[in-house]
Amino acid sequence: MILWFRRHTLAAHLLVIALVVLLYLRWPAVAILVIVLYVAVLGIASMNMATNLFVDTLRHVHPGSGTEGEPGGQIALSFDDSPTEGTAQVLAILKAHNVKATFFIVGAHAAARPALLQQIVREGHAIGNHSYSHAHTLPFNRPATILSDLQQCSQTITAIAGVTPRMYRPPFGVVNPAIGQAVRASQLPCVGWSLRSFDTASSHPQRLLARITSRLTPGAIVLLHDYPAVTPQILPELLQEIKRRNFTCVLLSPETLRP
Repeated sequence: MILWFRRHTLAAHLLVIALVVLLYLRWPAVAILVIVLYVAVLGIASMNMATNLFVDTLRHVHPGSGTEGEPGGQIALSFDDSPTEGTAQVLAILKAHNVKATFFIVGAHAAARPALLQQIVREGHAIGNHSYSHAHTLPFNRPATILSDLQQCSQTITAIAGVTPRMYRPPFGVVNPAIGQAVRASQLPCVGWSLRSFDTASSHPQRLLARITSRLTPGAIVLLHDYPAVTPQILPELLQEIKRRNFTCVLLSPETLRP
C-alpha cells in the first residue's frame, strides 16, 4: 500500500477528491471528516519520518553489544546544520574525549566556513548531506528543484573537502512526496534519528542532558546541533555518561545504518 502511494501520489489525491465529492452529495459532514483525516495523515507523515510513507528512512545503527559480557552497545551522535559558529568548540570537545560523530552539512554553511568543513573531515568524523540551502520553503518545491539543491550540496562538499557524502538527512526532518521522489532519484539513503534532543529549544542544560541519557539505548542515533549554546555545555558530561555505560560511538554510513 505504501509503495503504491509513493508511485501514484497524484492518483491517491484524485481518488480522495472523488470520494469526497460523492460523499458530499449525500453526507456533507462525512465528506468534511474524510478531508480532515486525510490531511491529518499526510501532515503527521510529513513531520514524522518514522512512518516511512514517502521514503524509507534509516533511524538506527546496529545495536552491537558490550565488551566482555558487560552492558553497552553501539550508538551514533549526529550534528545537523554544520558548519556553524559552534562547530569548532564541539570538535574540540569530541577530540578531547576521543569520540567521533557524524555531521550533516548544509552546503551554504560549508561555502561560508570551508576551513571548518575541512577540519571535520580531517579529524575523522563522518559527513552527510543536509541540503544546500536548508530553506524553510524547500519542501514545497518540485522534486527536480529539491534534487538540484541536494546535488549542489554534495558538489560543494566535494570541492571543499575532497569527499562525497553518501547519505542525506532532509532539513527539519520534513518529508513529503516531492522530497521522497528527490531522495530516491539521488540514490542516497535517507537518514533520520531515534532520539531527538531538542537542543535548539532548550535553555536548561541539566534537563536536556537528562532527556538524552534517559532515552539512550543500543542502536540509537542522537540528533544534536552544534550551534545552540547549550550543546557544548552538556556535551562533555554526555560523553562521560556514554563511556560510563559502555556505549561505543560509531560513524553513520550506509553500512552501519538500519531501519
